[in-house]
Amino acid sequence: MSKYQEIRSKISKIDNGEGIAKFYSGAIFDQTSWYTSRFEEPEVSSKVSQKVESSPRAIERPSAEASPMKKEVLDSLAKKVEESGAVQSKFGNIIKDVRTSLSGSQLKLTQDVNTYKEMIERTYTDFKFDDFKEVTTLIVGERTLSEISLEDKHFKTNHDTSELLGKMIIPMKLVEGEFVRTSLVGKDEGEIFQNLLCEISLFKPQVVISLGAVSTNFLYGRKEKLSKIHGSEIERAIESDGSDVKFTLFPIFHPDLLEINPSMKRTAWMDLQKVMKYLGKL
Repeated sequence: MSKYQEIRSKISKIDNGEGIAKFYSGAIFDQTSWYTSRFEEPEVSSKVSQKVESSPRAIERPSAEASPMKKEVLDSLAKKVEESGAVQSKFGNIIKDVRTSLSGSQLKLTQDVNTYKEMIERTYTDFKFDDFKEVTTLIVGERTLSEISLEDKHFKTNHDTSELLGKMIIPMKLVEGEFVRTSLVGKDEGEIFQNLLCEISLFKPQVVISLGAVSTNFLYGRKEKLSKIHGSEIERAIESDGSDVKFTLFPIFHPDLLEINPSMKRTAWMDLQKVMKYLGKL
């Protein structure tokens, strides 16, 4: 066989005859280590690699249940203040409030009611609490007297159309004997508070209308903006020797404010209508 025929016969044996280039390289380097058919071609994957998008790792935070609740923290702080009288914090000293406690739905009466009754009836000789058993409404103003005096009586039981409050009471359909107007009496907040509780306990009204922020704060139990709670129906109770005297508090804007800002009269009248509805007058 000629050399040409011998080479041609090897075409089918060199990488299965794939391409003329492979034929030449196979024929030339057949007997050498450079023979290309000895090296496997790298396999190319038919799969296209997909880019994996990694999302930021979520930061693990303690659950709300595992964290101390605000109420628990405040309760713990209150306990420490109660025990030691003061607690130092980065905001300053937190000290115990030694004022008369007015918070909560219970109003604690510590003064003797009968003693207060006797003092009132001894000073106001023409006034007897037993004559006002039909009182449904006690109206508490902001005027404050340091002591009870015959010259400046702090009760008013009749209609008076010479002032705005008197004009407001008449449309409420409250007849004389159903309402009493009273002022705040006492030398300090504690005395004023106890005297007021005595009067409520003696009159036993269904409703107490507090005029203005001062009288409202005494009976509401804490300082609060009147703009937030005016016209609200607030259930209260006076605790004394195991017996409770219950009443409903209705905070109302003071007539003096209505004189300054007449646009508030409509709001005040709407609040008073809530009282009328509660008493069955509307």
